[in-house]
Amino acid sequence: MRFLPGAQPVVEHHPGAPERPGQRLLLARGRVEAVIVPELHMLIILGFMADYGAVRTGRHCVFILHAHLVFVTKYRHAVFSARHLERMEEIMRAVCADFGCELAEFNGQSNHVHLLVNFPPTVAISRLVNSLKGVSSRRLRQEFPDLVRHYWRAKRLWAGSYFAGSVDGAPISVLRQYIEQQDRPA
Repeated sequence: MRFLPGAQPVVEHHPGAPERPGQRLLLARGRVEAVIVPELHMLIILGFMADYGAVRTGRHCVFILHAHLVFVTKYRHAVFSARHLERMEEIMRAVCADFGCELAEFNGQSNHVHLLVNFPPTVAISRLVNSLKGVSSRRLRQEFPDLVRHYWRAKRLWAGSYFAGSVDGAPISVLRQYIEQQDRPA
């Protein structure tokens, strides 16, 4: 791509573009040069997306968005047993469903949990996390009185921070395997 004085680089797709990469079109006003990109073969695209599971569709978009979320308990205290984690998974699946998300994978240890969430582009991760942590904290406190001693100042189960990573480089299957291998307490 060649930059013209005061121009910004633009790549334009044209279905009738020649296969030779050296051919170019000059757009109106002569300030932007467009490079014609030949049509991509649909099987290559579909093969790439097959690793990521079901492609979801919205009103005006097609998407595959996954986030790896990690929540830790306040002061990383060992709080959860297997029964707490089982109930927490049910709670978090319900919250995700309310947001139009899918909880693809869930697991945890005594002081933190891992979630793999498939979400639509209309969902803000920060709002989803706020609801996941708030609802799970409130419901666990109501359903398990033995957890009350772990709710530190201002009745908080979770630490204020969280990890959210977009799942892009590693195949989803690798991340699922990592989450499944967490040592769940007995």
